[in-house]
Amino acid sequence: MNKNPKIKVKPSQFTKTLEIVNYFLIIVFWIITSLAYKHLPEEIPTHYNGLGEVDAYGDKITIFFLPLIASILFVTLTITANKPYWFNYSETITAENVETQYKNAMRFMQSLNLFVLLIFIFIDYKTIQIALNKSGSLGVWFLPLTGIVGISIIIYSVKQSKKENI
Repeated sequence: MNKNPKIKVKPSQFTKTLEIVNYFLIIVFWIITSLAYKHLPEEIPTHYNGLGEVDAYGDKITIFFLPLIASILFVTLTITANKPYWFNYSETITAENVETQYKNAMRFMQSLNLFVLLIFIFIDYKTIQIALNKSGSLGVWFLPLTGIVGISIIIYSVKQSKKENI
């Protein structure tokens, strides 16, 4: 069990802005998916291989799985972002660095939340486009780019955490 101090830290303006953007995106995600549903054929793509090509199809109702899963992740990441004392830190949390470390962790979680939402929205958009014969795949660049951006977010957050302790 971690022994991080359980203190309330006011998030930075950037973190608050990220959270507002995330709330906006999850609402728009549901609206767009709901509006697109009636235009979809009965069978839509439900899975993609590593090259971004469709390798499974299913009933059009499955289009709602993406916003549903994204919503569960959104709620989990939002709650977690507001409880930075739950986290494990690579640096020892002290009275001098606790606020900075917690703010960095909150920013990281909201950034991760934004990244996850954008991935799900993109997959949903491409699924709709493919189902309507307006596109052929997610693109061969999707998986590598997603990995690079995800790792970059983590590296940036770790560097910020280390920088704050110097």
